[in-house]
Amino acid sequence: MKTRLMVITLLVVILTALVACAAPTAAPPPAAPAPTAVPPTKAPEPTKAMAEPTKAAVPTTAAVATKAPEPTKAAAPAMPYGLKPGKPYNGTTVNFLNCCGTATQFFSLNQKVSEFTELTGIKVSEWRGSPYAAFQEEILKETATGGGNYDLLVYVDAWGQGIQNFIQPIDDRVKADNYNIGDFPLVYQIPGKNKKGETMGVPLRGHAFMLFYRKDVFDKLGLKPPTTWAEMEAAAKTIQEKTNLKGLSVYYGLTGGQNLFVWESLTWSNGGDLFDKDWKPIFNSPAGVEATQRYVDWLLKQKIVTEGAKTFGEQDGMNEMVQGRAAMYLGWSWMYSNFTNAKVVAPEALNNIAFVPAPTWEGKGKSATYGHIWEVGILKSSKKQDAAWEYIKWLTNAATEKKVALDKSDPKLDNVVVVHTSNQLDAEINAKHNGLQKMMAESLKDARTQPMMPEWLQIQPILETAVNKMANGAPVKETLDKAAQDVTDLLKREGYYK
Repeated sequence: MKTRLMVITLLVVILTALVACAAPTAAPPPAAPAPTAVPPTKAPEPTKAMAEPTKAAVPTTAAVATKAPEPTKAAAPAMPYGLKPGKPYNGTTVNFLNCCGTATQFFSLNQKVSEFTELTGIKVSEWRGSPYAAFQEEILKETATGGGNYDLLVYVDAWGQGIQNFIQPIDDRVKADNYNIGDFPLVYQIPGKNKKGETMGVPLRGHAFMLFYRKDVFDKLGLKPPTTWAEMEAAAKTIQEKTNLKGLSVYYGLTGGQNLFVWESLTWSNGGDLFDKDWKPIFNSPAGVEATQRYVDWLLKQKIVTEGAKTFGEQDGMNEMVQGRAAMYLGWSWMYSNFTNAKVVAPEALNNIAFVPAPTWEGKGKSATYGHIWEVGILKSSKKQDAAWEYIKWLTNAATEKKVALDKSDPKLDNVVVVHTSNQLDAEINAKHNGLQKMMAESLKDARTQPMMPEWLQIQPILETAVNKMANGAPVKETLDKAAQDVTDLLKREGYYK
């Protein structure tokens, strides 16, 4: 029943979703035995007879020098990225189910794949520029029909529990190759595991939620970067009073659940949550109601957000800042590469956009935001799983990621995304991006995932529709109560509780 519902659900989501885009070493021959040592004897007292010269004694066998052993066969040199030596899968082609070939991280990885092929002899199908919705449809076809067309795939965290029955656990491979899963933030590791705790995917593309702001405007008005929601609201009002800019850009439209990102951050930072330990909805608790009211009040009451935000997705919200119309924007860390692109950013905004972690709820400690991650895994239906794992080791290696992050040879390769903690703290990478990655690492320490449950893709439309209705004036408490009842009914049908 759950599998059929997941297929139906994924079909619905497809129509609306848009996203924040060894051969063993030969054993050496046994060494020749060492010559037997001849024990020394006490020299006899010299006698007359002994003083006479004698014929040279015939040397004993033990005194004859042994033949030097044949040199052992040299061990195969260690391979980079933990790859197997000897090209055991030479000539294999692995097919990679992916999307978004124009995303700078993906484009750069595809440009560099020749290194992997040279090292292993394995060819990889290219990253493609297919639309996100088409990508979701391909995943649906591949998993629901038993597939066989692809060997590995990349998937967004929220999809994981719904498709993990079609993905091969990789714990044995991780252990055998000493693959360092621990070099990823915990919030990025969680979506890669199934309910049994088995590792299904490896983090590939991830983001931290941040507040971007116009540094030049803040400096001119004597404002400090906000650390709390209250400070952000106050700054937005001051900016609107003294400039022609809108104070803040966020988004409330129906665009594949994107309007939930800010809502979740507000709810979590206010001490609320979406579900309790028994998976009963609690987003309509007093903390949830207060957080939601605050979110829609930015638009309806405080009016620090443009009216058009009712239909905005995250890309629309970002464009308000890119085009110089807004002074602050809540969005993903990957967007920083857009804010520094002279070809798209308004001249007055170029080189003037800075960032801080998403704000906290005043008086309630650290912020708690969503840590977004894409995982890469091996399909159970693949007959080339060993070769696919070799590619994953290269693709997700910290050294590969660092090369991609430092490559500024072409704007198409200008990428800020790193998901290894070691790279987020790397001085060279941070020097290239004004410390963005270090701030990502700090933000991700307190970040959370969206609920890891197969039914999330059925729940998501209920919640995003509710948020959009409230942004259009629907009463907050009643709308959240109705959404909570709808989610409860859904989970009862799925057997979570009576």
